Amino acid sequence: MGDKKLEETISEPGRGGSKRAALIVVAVVVALVAAGLGIWFAVSRPTEPGRADVARLDKQRVIVDNSMNLYDPLVQQFSGRYSNAISEKAGQAEVDKVLSQDRERIVRESQANRDRLEHMAESPALQDQGVAESFNRFKDQYGAVIAYNDQLVINTTNIYRSVGGPCAALHSSLNVASESYAQDYVKSADECLAALGTAKDGADAETTTLLTEVEAVIRGQRDKQQEVLDSKDTFERLSKSTIAGLALLDINDAFAKAQTTYETATKDKYSKIIESANSSNSEFEGVLKKSLEQFDAASGEGK
Repeated sequence: MGDKKLEETISEPGRGGSKRAALIVVAVVVALVAAGLGIWFAVSRPTEPGRADVARLDKQRVIVDNSMNLYDPLVQQFSGRYSNAISEKAGQAEVDKVLSQDRERIVRESQANRDRLEHMAESPALQDQGVAESFNRFKDQYGAVIAYNDQLVINTTNIYRSVGGPCAALHSSLNVASESYAQDYVKSADECLAALGTAKDGADAETTTLLTEVEAVIRGQRDKQQEVLDSKDTFERLSKSTIAGLALLDINDAFAKAQTTYETATKDKYSKIIESANSSNSEFEGVLKKSLEQFDAASGEGK
């Protein structure tokens, strides 16, 4: 009995020390975890937006808005040079040069603008719901302007490759008085129709309508010339040739009508896109201005 008490007496300090050591370890672990959580919360907690964030976002808005003005001269330069390269038959090397230089400038500008919008989307100022909603409308509408100009490059390229390419020879290079006119016309018309079919790939609705209308005019004239070739005798050939010749007199009016319809539709579409973009820009500018005024009022600078 005495020995057992002695053992218990000896062993008690050891167990007590073990408990204290365990408590110390737990306390240290808890402290480290708490410190870690504190750091995590400090790092992960969104930084409150300041006046500088709003001012920076407004400057970025102005840059994006001004960059839209670059599209018109870039597109006009591309359109003019590409048209000349096609109509003057400058050769594939010159055509490829225009595509690689002038078209790529527009592609790079569009990518730069998309990057600007994405960078704006990371602004701390967008933690304000009103600012965020206004920015999203701004981003959507200016994204539509960028997409329109990207599509315009595709449309322009496809139109010049077809209407300005193989189709142009039909009414500029062929000799109407030639004995082989009907045969030459059918051959050139087939090349034109093939080009028009290819040109529809990637084109928007308005351009597809234009190409389809041009296609209908060319196909109708091509069929009339084919009838001349299929004539059984001289009299029938003369009759069919006369009918085909009279139809040629109306072809320019048909082309002019298709062109006018196209220009009206594209102008209306572009005007609506620009109007929406300008409206979203004005709204966004107003929201940012109001936010800046609130910061100034809170800091006493507005007094």
